[in-house]
Amino acid sequence: MTDYTEIPIPDKPRDEYTYNERRAEILKMIEEKGHPWGFNYSQLGREYGVSHEMIRKDFKRLKEYYRNRVGSEAKETSELAYRRIVKGHMDNNEFDKARKALDSWNEWLQDTGHQEKEPDKVDVGGEGIVFNFQEPDESD
Repeated sequence: MTDYTEIPIPDKPRDEYTYNERRAEILKMIEEKGHPWGFNYSQLGREYGVSHEMIRKDFKRLKEYYRNRVGSEAKETSELAYRRIVKGHMDNNEFDKARKALDSWNEWLQDTGHQEKEPDKVDVGGEGIVFNFQEPDESD
């Protein structure tokens, strides 16, 4: 597997990058941001002169790269970072930010297969009693 950290970011227009150069730069952006969420694939596609589907594929390959690169240490390393982040938000009474950080941590665990995704609804004992765990809809 390609080690994207070893690929230099070229000094040329982004739409002239090879796919490996593009992935190396996207990896750098992910690492600077601290997580892979919230990127606009369409905007990145325009910047690199490729489709948003190609950017989606880049992110998928980078996820595989991380999975192979960090292996079992990823969970522990990330857990330490998230604990620090959540504690900082809690110490500053930023409870919504702490919740969002925890949601992000759980999403990452689910994406990497370290945690099962919780169901949106649970039917208790097959009796037709259903608990809905989804966020309430604004129209409700």
